[in-house]
Amino acid sequence: MFKVCIVKYFFSIVFLLSMVSNAQENFYTVKGNSVSKQEFHDIAHSLEFVREDLNDQNALSFGFAQLATNLIPLLVDGASKLFYNPDNFNKEYFGEFSFFDPSGRFNALDPKSVLVFEQTGKDASGKQILLTQFKFDLGAVENVEGYHYLGLKAYELNYSWAKLSSSKNRVNYVLEIAFFYFDGQDRPQEFYLNPIVLNEASIPSSATISPINYQVIPKMKVLKNVRIHIREINAKKENWDNYLELYKSNQRNIANFLIKALPE
Repeated sequence: MFKVCIVKYFFSIVFLLSMVSNAQENFYTVKGNSVSKQEFHDIAHSLEFVREDLNDQNALSFGFAQLATNLIPLLVDGASKLFYNPDNFNKEYFGEFSFFDPSGRFNALDPKSVLVFEQTGKDASGKQILLTQFKFDLGAVENVEGYHYLGLKAYELNYSWAKLSSSKNRVNYVLEIAFFYFDGQDRPQEFYLNPIVLNEASIPSSATISPINYQVIPKMKVLKNVRIHIREINAKKENWDNYLELYKSNQRNIANFLIKALPE
């Protein structure tokens, strides 16, 4: 379990969208040398910006060498548009955050915040359990007004929705983030970051990532909302190979531009 110093309050300007399913679902984790299957209900997916108490957070001033080296600057037709039919060994879900708050105003990115995705569920006793969490570091580019950078900084994987058949099974996570906004001509636009892949994660596991593979977010006149799609794929070779083949057939060679979450 990783720990970060998070100020436990939300922005007064935040409007949070949370997707909830009342259906009962099976989740998997490894205890000892065996797979444990547990049922959860009221599965919820949330995406929000949370302020962090970081005194040493500075604007991004390093060169492109420290950015993800295979960055696509504008992946407009991103992998989030990929059609994929999940089965027991492959699951997908999403969370969404709106920049339009109840007071009737659009809000901007706060470079001192952290983007947090959480998947939770209730067990048989009604207790809410954290199933999955991803945290993304966010900051402002120092010398280009309106530009930001974002990268996966930490994760906590307590249960897998994708089926585990052995305690040796691992799970690959593909994270796809999209921003929806209005441009300078007030036309709706979309911007997709390169998909981030977390390879062969153990369940349960958690980590803080260093160094972080950042990607640049260009200036957007008015932000509407941000969405994250998460795909869990049992990392057995046939599952992952089939998934990558689907990527290539639907998105040309988009699989070549998956950003690895962990450094080599």
